[in-house]
Amino acid sequence: MNILHYVVDMKQKQMSKLEQEVMAVIWNCKSCSVRDIMTKLPKTKLAYTTVATILHRLYIKGIVIRKERGISFVYMPKVTKETYAKKLAQVFVKNLYSAFNDTAIVSFAESLETLPREKKLYFLKLLQKKHESK
Repeated sequence: MNILHYVVDMKQKQMSKLEQEVMAVIWNCKSCSVRDIMTKLPKTKLAYTTVATILHRLYIKGIVIRKERGISFVYMPKVTKETYAKKLAQVFVKNLYSAFNDTAIVSFAESLETLPREKKLYFLKLLQKKHESK
């Protein structure tokens, strides 16, 4: 099951696998045409019209912006990958807690043991810092 979503104006919508791949390219190159994306998609041979349709959908959904360049468009991310990931994580945690309450918190806490030691310490430090700031 694909759980990757994007958040725009605090609304959650599912992003397809191809949309995810296209967004990865756009975040890397910052400004891309359809042809740029076609050449940078890993192991994928998509038709020009398919990539153009995916970009149009991302534009309609509000996750990319576009500017005219001659007879075509150049696409740029509307939000950074970091902002996107942060909002995605916030919505995910909120929905997980809403659905499973304390069971979700316990499971999440137990899963911290699987992180490398330095990442676990970093995470715990962030929690402490957030707690102290309230």
